[in-house]
Amino acid sequence: MTALSKYLAKRVTFVNVLDSDLMSSYPEISIAESKRVLHVLDENGTLRLGVDANVYLWELTGTKRYLSLLRLPIIRNVANIGYWLFARNRYQLSRLLTGKAKCEQCQL
Repeated sequence: MTALSKYLAKRVTFVNVLDSDLMSSYPEISIAESKRVLHVLDENGTLRLGVDANVYLWELTGTKRYLSLLRLPIIRNVANIGYWLFARNRYQLSRLLTGKAKCEQCQL
């Protein structure tokens, strides 16, 4: 998310899902679900989740155009499974790669 926020700082608002007051502005998004999978509301109000949310954000940057391949039917299914596995195990992966399961305070 840090790389994305660098590219999209003026075009996208990142919201801390742990801030229940701020999340009350987004009643269509469950706080519990947003901790599990990335949620993006696009400019049309369409809710995008997981892989689709990531691809959409990277498309806004104008970089990594190859990620749009993840939207192809067969690849999309595999990418969604991969995303689900990654999201479900992200804290264990973080501990393995960085020595810390979670950051003390994430800044976007």
